[in-house]
Amino acid sequence: MAKSFGPAPQTVSTFRVVNTVWSIESYAERDGYQADFVPGKKSLPLPGLRDWSEDVITLLPEAARDGALPYELKYTHFSVVMSKSRKLPLFSAVNIDGSQSDRDVERTDAWRKDPRIDLDLQIIREVYGDASRGFFSRGHMTRREDPNWGDPETAKQADADTFHVTNAAPQQQNFNAGVWLDLESYILDNTDRENLRISVITGPVLTAEDPVYYGVKVPVAFWKIVAFTHARTRAPTAIAYRRSQTSFMPRPQRSRFVFGDFEDTQVSVEAIEIDTGLDLAAFKAIDVMAQAGPQVEIRVNSADQIILER
Repeated sequence: MAKSFGPAPQTVSTFRVVNTVWSIESYAERDGYQADFVPGKKSLPLPGLRDWSEDVITLLPEAARDGALPYELKYTHFSVVMSKSRKLPLFSAVNIDGSQSDRDVERTDAWRKDPRIDLDLQIIREVYGDASRGFFSRGHMTRREDPNWGDPETAKQADADTFHVTNAAPQQQNFNAGVWLDLESYILDNTDRENLRISVITGPVLTAEDPVYYGVKVPVAFWKIVAFTHARTRAPTAIAYRRSQTSFMPRPQRSRFVFGDFEDTQVSVEAIEIDTGLDLAAFKAIDVMAQAGPQVEIRVNSADQIILER
């Protein structure tokens, strides 16, 4: 059974939270994640739901779009799919155009809910607040800088879009650094310079054993899959990466929570598929560790230790 501790949720700080929502109509032109974005690979669609097909949040009828998946929240250059039972993203998928990237966009820094789905199925305050008191940060799944490309207005809108709580999961601030932070930049530096486009899928590993903090089940592990055109081979390539925040998580006095390995690891896409219950077939087909099997983990201490070639 998952353990729980913490003071009453009403003590959580509301700093950086916007109570108003944008109109549903204002999202009409969001393009979302594009499956054909990575050069040389005809289609890398969003992960299939597999084990989560009965546990996704669908868009309200007035927000549905013809021809679009009924559960896909489209934002500027990225998309999110949400779990109903956990009120957290199953994954967030972004397209990054390194040749048009604008890293100077002013940080929006104001979190809000998305009106296209039930507002009660979105976590905005419950577990978030002062880290010194054991609360968590709103950890971006799609990094705020990643979709910030194109013309200035588009890049600015993309930044604001990443501050929807649908794109966040509880993370300790110290966790959101190191390899996790540097991975996309490292991949772009090793991408075919004529095809500076990558797609990144990021999400939490949601399990029944996740510990409960302030009434919210908090994921212990997170994952990324990055697809790109390899600089040397010019072939479409994917790598998978997994990180645990166990060693950063607050614990009550005299607690002896043990959650497993604390290390950053490169794993196969198949391993992520097993962890998450999602269908990642398109990414498995171009995985550099496809032959390694799901049991193999390669510990990494910096982004430049990530294996990019079979």
